[in-house]
Amino acid sequence: MSGDRKILVYQPVYVWLGLAVVMVFLATAAYLLFESGIRYSGERVEQLTQQLDSIEGSYEALQQANTELQEQLAVLKRSSEIDRRATREVRNEYAGLREKAMELRKQLAFYKGIVSPGDAKPGLRVQRFHLEPTQEEGGFFFSLTLTQVKRNERYVRGVVEMEIEGLEDGKPKLLEFRKLAAGNSKVLNFKFRYYQNFEGEIQIPSQFEPRQVRILLKPSGKGQPPGIEETMDWPI
Repeated sequence: MSGDRKILVYQPVYVWLGLAVVMVFLATAAYLLFESGIRYSGERVEQLTQQLDSIEGSYEALQQANTELQEQLAVLKRSSEIDRRATREVRNEYAGLREKAMELRKQLAFYKGIVSPGDAKPGLRVQRFHLEPTQEEGGFFFSLTLTQVKRNERYVRGVVEMEIEGLEDGKPKLLEFRKLAAGNSKVLNFKFRYYQNFEGEIQIPSQFEPRQVRILLKPSGKGQPPGIEETMDWPI
């Protein structure tokens, strides 16, 4: 050094040494951060894996519970359907038995009327006459029941004649029942001790307006009861 001048000596070894220290520090810091990240990532992956396992377990449990509930629901539906079917069958059977009981009561009353007619006069009787419309226009199904009261020790025989009184074109007209029978014009002959039934179909002309039905029972032969005549309003 002379006067105000300074002489600086350049020593590169120290520079490289300082750089080396800095690089070592940075490498160490990076390694520590990397290790820390790996540990954190591993812990996080493990946590997420545990959560996923727990969720999958819960999902499987819910799926199993849902399956069981579906099976229980199916069983309940089948049981409910069986109950409804059984109830319907019992109801139908009860209705059938009730109808059968009513029919048996009618039959019992019918036979009682024959066996024990009370104050009824002995002889022939029109026990029942019924008309029911068929599906064909002007067609009717008829049923007639005759009985013999208090003299059932012998047969009664004879002929049934029926007539329908009405109007045609505003004028009175009388139609023979047997001529209205569908394809059958036979005379209704009766022979019985207690009762006899007649059934068939008739066809009323479209221009004819029925008003009354007259039933005549005409016994034939010796010792027969007197005939009877009975008139019924239409419809019957």
